[in-house]
Amino acid sequence: MSDPSSPPPPSLDALEAKIAAVRARRAPKPTGVAAKGFKGVELAWRMVIDLAAGIAVGLTIGWGLDVLLGTKPLFIIVLVLLGFAAGVRVMLQSAQGLQRGVQTGPGAPADGGIDQGAPSPEKKDG
Repeated sequence: MSDPSSPPPPSLDALEAKIAAVRARRAPKPTGVAAKGFKGVELAWRMVIDLAAGIAVGLTIGWGLDVLLGTKPLFIIVLVLLGFAAGVRVMLQSAQGLQRGVQTGPGAPADGGIDQGAPSPEKKDG
């Protein structure tokens, strides 16, 4: 049995407070564009530059292939369209990164708002 001179076990409230403090320290810090303090104009310029770079790379490679192979507008057209698609894809990734940065701010779920199917620690069975 227990020794009558031993101190009583700590209460569950104290244990829950310790667990909450550890979780608060281990919570992921916001990352991404929003956490770095980027303004909307800076993000917009980044997106425009990404789009223009994709088109420029496609144009350059297409022009080079057309000169080498003697197929004048074929590769320029195809690779400019592919460069445009790649630029749009990078723009969408930038926007999603911004959205993730906003969602991982204070008070947001650590998993970015995605339900993983695991029970919440606040829920008690019974």
